[in-house]
Amino acid sequence: MRKAVCYMLLFLLISWTAALAASTIYQFAISGNAVHSLGKEAAASVPVEVNLVAMIVADIIIFYVFLWRKYCPVSRDYMRSRPLKVALWCVVASLGTIIPSMWLEEQLSFLPNISQSADELLGSPLGYIAVVVCVPICEEVVFRGAVIRALLGWRNNGKLAVIVSAIMFAVVHVNPAQMPHAFLLGLLLGWVFVRTDSVIPGIIIHGTNNLIVFIIAGALSGSGEMTLSDLYGGSTLHVVLSVLFSLLILLPALFQLNLAMKR
Repeated sequence: MRKAVCYMLLFLLISWTAALAASTIYQFAISGNAVHSLGKEAAASVPVEVNLVAMIVADIIIFYVFLWRKYCPVSRDYMRSRPLKVALWCVVASLGTIIPSMWLEEQLSFLPNISQSADELLGSPLGYIAVVVCVPICEEVVFRGAVIRALLGWRNNGKLAVIVSAIMFAVVHVNPAQMPHAFLLGLLLGWVFVRTDSVIPGIIIHGTNNLIVFIIAGALSGSGEMTLSDLYGGSTLHVVLSVLFSLLILLPALFQLNLAMKR
C-alpha cells in the first residue's frame, strides 16, 4: 500500500513541479521579477499554452521515470497476441460511457468545478496532444501499470486493488466535479488491466474517452454551459432515452469485452 501511495505522490510531485516551473519561468521572462513570478495573480495569468506544455513535459518525465525505474514493467507479450477484439470493444465501451457520464456530472452539479475550461484547451492544438495522447498513456502507466501492481503485491485481491486504485485516480483529479466520473472510469480501467495485465486496453479506453469529450466540447464551443436537456431542446424524455441508448451500447460492449479477454 505504501508503494502505491508513493507512486501517486511521485505523479503529483512531478506534475505540480512542472506546472510551477513553467509558470515561474514564463512570468520571469515577461516581468524580469523573480518575486512577482511566484505570486498567485501571476500564476492565474499564465497562458493556456504554457500550462499545456508543462503538462506534456510532466507526462513525458513521469512516463520515462516509471519505465526507467521499472515501476511499470514493459513487455511485448500482450501485443504479440494481437488483441484486436479487445481493442474494438474497448473503443465501443468508451463510446457508451460518454452520455451517462455527462448525465451523472449534471446530477452532481452542486460539486465545485475548478477545472480549466474546455474551450481554452480547444483553442490550442497542444490541448489534443496533452489530453488525448499524453494524459491517457501517462495515467495508465502510473495508476494501472504501477499502482495496481503494487496493490496486488500488498494484498493479492484484484477487486480491492481495482477499487483502491480508482479512488486514488479520482483523488488526483483534484476537481470535485470530475471525481465521480474519474472513479467510475478508474473501476473500468482497473478491471481491464487486471484481466489483461496490460496498460494497452486502458490507454485505448482512456484515449477514446478523452477524444470524444473533446469532439463534443468542440461542437458545443461557445454555447456556454450547455446541459443534455439543452442539447435535446429541454426534453427530459430525450435525455432519458439517450442515457438508456448509451447503456445499450456500454453493457453489451462490456459483455463482449469480458468474453474477448478470456481468450
